[in-house]
Amino acid sequence: MPRPAKGARLYYKAADDRWVIRDTGGIERGTGCSYGEREAAERALQAYLSEKHTPDFGRGDPATVEIADVLKLYADEHAAGTKRPDVAWSALPHLITFFDGKKVAHATPNLCRAYAKWRTSQPQARFKFGPGYRYATEAEVPRVGDQTARRELGVLSAAFGYAHSEHKLLYPVPVTMPDRAPARDRWLSRSQAAALLLAALGFRPTGRHDAKGKEIWRRPREKVRPGEERGRALFVQRHVARFILAGLYTGTRHEAILRLKWIESTDGGFVDLRSGIIYRRGTAEGESSKRRTPIPMSKRLAAHMRRWRKNGAYVIEFEGKPILRLRRAWTTARKGAALGEEITPHVLRHTFATWAVMAGVPFGKVARALGTTEQVVEQVYGHHLPEHLRGVVETVSRGGRT
Repeated sequence: MPRPAKGARLYYKAADDRWVIRDTGGIERGTGCSYGEREAAERALQAYLSEKHTPDFGRGDPATVEIADVLKLYADEHAAGTKRPDVAWSALPHLITFFDGKKVAHATPNLCRAYAKWRTSQPQARFKFGPGYRYATEAEVPRVGDQTARRELGVLSAAFGYAHSEHKLLYPVPVTMPDRAPARDRWLSRSQAAALLLAALGFRPTGRHDAKGKEIWRRPREKVRPGEERGRALFVQRHVARFILAGLYTGTRHEAILRLKWIESTDGGFVDLRSGIIYRRGTAEGESSKRRTPIPMSKRLAAHMRRWRKNGAYVIEFEGKPILRLRRAWTTARKGAALGEEITPHVLRHTFATWAVMAGVPFGKVARALGTTEQVVEQVYGHHLPEHLRGVVETVSRGGRT
């Protein structure tokens, strides 16, 4: 089976700290954007895609208007102002690749299902394969999930709706999407969180226990020949340990933690050690539905932050460079702690909220700390507060008298 064409896409060159555009045929074009300028790089990608084709809406008949034209209109005029522009930017290249040459009226339920099938047959771009990598062949690489296909088709639906509102289409065409996945309630116990942190720092369980029955953890070391210096500790990932502590103690989202800097920034959050506050949004960044409200640091986290403060620009770095996403390093720590694949970095945010609710913190305060609404906190985490049912059982035990 031939490898499916990826089409034009962004690629981050860590060695040069810059985003480039890669297209089929070996084409590579620079964007002039560094790591912290992802949104500008996405706009450069859309400009590149627009250069390849000039939209023609004619009279707006969906039977004659190309889907690619509608997507380009959406990208040029509306995507940047949506609640989740990152979702739109990442979806557009895939949508344009698949629907290229097709008309809006062709977006039947069968074609939408074909898109979902096509996307979920593709390997996840974040995984490399070949000698020396985790996966030897492309066939072993995990496939794109159906919820990713759902989000991308949601962008297509939004593009159709926007084109109709701008009188570019006579009528919007409904888009069929895969079913929404059920919500998952996954969080870490205190012992699991401690195990994850120990694993990130290079410790592994020995299978032995001390006098109190507590399992003993040790740092394995590389083997060395007689006369050589003592072997270094294996599996030490201090940047992952920092990430874990920041997530557990603040409930900040994955991407926002990795973008934190030590000084005030326009394109990402920053840590103010003097006031003890983490500002999770850059001074020039607009607010989105995923509100990034400032949050004070606990005394414990502030002490860690002061020890971490060095000359680097970012709070979480690896070998002096910023990190886009925790992937292999997170997996190594997760496996070292004997935790399952469902334990993703986002679980730290769920854990923060769950621990707060279980401790009796009011829903409103938890919501402000997370940057969400009180209703969402009650719906998602309310069942972790046993006290909220006490009034019910007391009423029953009294025979219905309140």
